[in-house]
Amino acid sequence: MDTTDNRKVKQLIVLGNGFDLTCGLKSQYSDFYQSENKSNQFDNILMRFAERTMTDYPDWADVESNILKLIKLYKKYFIYIQGGEQKKVFEPEYFRYMLKGLEFKYNRSITNGNDNDFNLFYFYKFLSSEIGDFEERLATYLKSQILDSNYIQKSRWLAISLCLAEYRDDLLRADEEELTAKLAERNLLMKGGDYAADFFTFNYTPVSEDAYPHQIQNIHGNIEEKNTILGIDGHGGDDDILEFTKTYRLLSHSQVKERIDFSQKFDCIKFFGHSLGEADYSYFQSIFDGLDLYSAKTKLFFYFQVYDPHRRTEIISQNYHAVSKLLKRYGETFQSNPDHGKNLMHKLILEGRLTVKELDCSLLTIN
Repeated sequence: MDTTDNRKVKQLIVLGNGFDLTCGLKSQYSDFYQSENKSNQFDNILMRFAERTMTDYPDWADVESNILKLIKLYKKYFIYIQGGEQKKVFEPEYFRYMLKGLEFKYNRSITNGNDNDFNLFYFYKFLSSEIGDFEERLATYLKSQILDSNYIQKSRWLAISLCLAEYRDDLLRADEEELTAKLAERNLLMKGGDYAADFFTFNYTPVSEDAYPHQIQNIHGNIEEKNTILGIDGHGGDDDILEFTKTYRLLSHSQVKERIDFSQKFDCIKFFGHSLGEADYSYFQSIFDGLDLYSAKTKLFFYFQVYDPHRRTEIISQNYHAVSKLLKRYGETFQSNPDHGKNLMHKLILEGRLTVKELDCSLLTIN
């Protein structure tokens, strides 16, 4: 891959699961969950716990937050069995049955109440093993989905469309008569390297080299290298749960082979398909800090797709809310100048540096 930087436009493209969904990949958590037969579901604590926590439209941020919920529940459960209140019903009672299932699976007690450190150590060990099992199942599932779909072609087209968006919008659309000519023009333009992007992806799926990327970083591993990870955000967590944070797991797995330099002066950052959830906040803060977002000239584009026409208003509202929440939280880190933090989003809007919009992906509908 060519890493020399002679680009006309320096852009960073941040991808979330919505990218894969737009390309037709059945990569929602509910898709994966339903693909597992009942016997497999009940053989993994994350799958079992999902039955109690799944919303009507769950996403991967919900799954990762479940890791922290399970840890908190176990700590609550241990206080319960230590406190001599066994005659009372533990709430939620179903959690006890999950623990019994783990004990049976691993042939070791974690519910005896004799030694807090011992029990916590083995619960963490069990939970870590369950997460690893979940990750392997997910990688296998995604591989099968890619083989059974036209994902590779569509993901290439969408990646190129994101590179050209705002700069060559005329090449994002084409009717059938124009398609051949416009695709040829797109390819020629991308080969020149002027609009080659750095792709920072939270997905486990690969970004096509045929999209002529400048650099690619699969921050959570990828299915091709069988090193996918899940984890929680490290902000505000207790020291004893560090091993479940994404930062720790990235370090212990030696995941990242190629790193993007976030201190470079990007002309724009384009987000597509990411929920901007809590579990990934640390990454966004690092990116914004590296850029010196408040003083920089970098433009932020948050793109989305209305994947369900019946929920159009709701989906648009969710995206505006997620962007506002992310920038508000980031502004709260400006301790040396709180006023800058409070007016960050207002400043970005006034300077024309903040856009939230639906991306035209009509080329993807042409086969």
